[in-house]
Amino acid sequence: MPKSLNKKLYLIDKPQAIDAIEKADQSVSIIVDFDETLFLRNSTAEYLDNLRPRLLGLLLIKIISLLKPWSWLPKPFQGIQVRDWFLVFIPTIFLPWTWFLWQIKAKQLAKNHGNQELIKAVNQNTNSQVVVATLGFNFIVNPILRCLPIRQDLLLGCRLWQGALDRGKGKLKMIQERLPQSSIESAIVVTDSVDDLPLLQVVKQPCLVIWPLAKYIPPLKNVYLPFFYLEKVKRVGENYTLRVIAWDDVPILLFAFSWQADHSLLHGVGIISLLVSFWCVYELGYYENDYVAEQYEEKPKLSITYHIYKEMMNTWHPWFWSLVFGVVGVALLDKAAGINLLFSSKFLETSFSTLDPIFLPCLYWLGFLLLLRWCFWVYNHLNKHTRTWLYLLLQSFRYYGFLAVTATNPIGTSLLSSQILSRSVLYVVYRYSGGNADNWPKQVPEKLLRLLIFMFLLSAIAFGSQSFTLWENWQAWAIVAWCLVQGQGQIRRMLSQVRPVVKDGSNHVKPAT
Repeated sequence: MPKSLNKKLYLIDKPQAIDAIEKADQSVSIIVDFDETLFLRNSTAEYLDNLRPRLLGLLLIKIISLLKPWSWLPKPFQGIQVRDWFLVFIPTIFLPWTWFLWQIKAKQLAKNHGNQELIKAVNQNTNSQVVVATLGFNFIVNPILRCLPIRQDLLLGCRLWQGALDRGKGKLKMIQERLPQSSIESAIVVTDSVDDLPLLQVVKQPCLVIWPLAKYIPPLKNVYLPFFYLEKVKRVGENYTLRVIAWDDVPILLFAFSWQADHSLLHGVGIISLLVSFWCVYELGYYENDYVAEQYEEKPKLSITYHIYKEMMNTWHPWFWSLVFGVVGVALLDKAAGINLLFSSKFLETSFSTLDPIFLPCLYWLGFLLLLRWCFWVYNHLNKHTRTWLYLLLQSFRYYGFLAVTATNPIGTSLLSSQILSRSVLYVVYRYSGGNADNWPKQVPEKLLRLLIFMFLLSAIAFGSQSFTLWENWQAWAIVAWCLVQGQGQIRRMLSQVRPVVKDGSNHVKPAT
């Protein structure tokens, strides 16, 4: 049964669309969409995938996507439709050789991904006008279209320099500027896109059809950037980088390591750089976790984007980025006079005394990363019950690992420990509750738990040493204030539940006699 999209239009099957084209009257115009219809890929995405060097191309795309320059345009040209023009125009200007490389790639794409069934049906209708209409760009579409064995009379696409204007118009208006209204109203339109509904509602025979072999493949999907796998695969839609790493981990590390440094700002930037270095290797562990699940689990819990992006983790790029940010981070710590190695070795110090002073700290940091990678490998290759207890070790690496090259104090250690313990407690509950996403104890106030553990540890040290100087330090109270701000919602909910037992019906208090 076709799925109804509205009162007039239906999603039809491929054979119905082909049959409609083959039986069309010779005087009827056939208007064919290009991307994922005549061409079973997205031409804009394939063009962007052709950017070289690939890393620079991906950085350009990410910067454009972050700045969103299409939102700066006047109202008629704002929105998602104009976005693709910026994503194509700016990289083409900065990497002009892309156009020449595209001429070569387009031939192979036409050979591999032309919609042969649709082409055959269109070619059988020898007298109808064939119009290829697309919101793609002419200079991208033309090299592919020329290599497709299709008879076509007119290509209506977007121009490079006026692309924002063309895409702002929409497909229907572009066609109306070039074809008589009578030809449009009597036409057959074949498209896969619901964005073409205005056009489909005008023509006599709309064919809205999804082609089984059509795919949208994200451009440069095998190029790695830090946090890319985390956001695109492991924590899709969770905004994990900002919500957890930037909002949780960065303040914790700055409070623990940079607060007491002589040059706190420079030291803090170094710590953040080392954090990025750490996550590049940690993401490899995340990928391996998914890969092991794919290989050995009967019903692996994998993100729908895993198979799209897993290729980028099979490269040396994560280690490249990790080493770059690691060296930068160590160099900044050195400038901030914040280098403090975890253990001293006269042998190492003597062996590398003639080299740059940051070489030995870099070696320590690399050793830590290799140890982290090995521990995550062990974690991923053990059964899930055993992983429960190794999780504490991984969390310790996540927060204590910076001690390999810099130092903290008892207050910082208490903060790091409270974060590790609060996270690990929730994970143990999650594992012993079933280990499914629904079993994560969301009702447990994690931020409040962290604050209580921090205060408990700091107080335990104070009582044990019979000295309360730690509580006289502004660092401790700044951490308490930050924990209160972060956990204010959880603290309010907890306080709202405080009431005398005689007024709490959940305790089934007996009436007074």
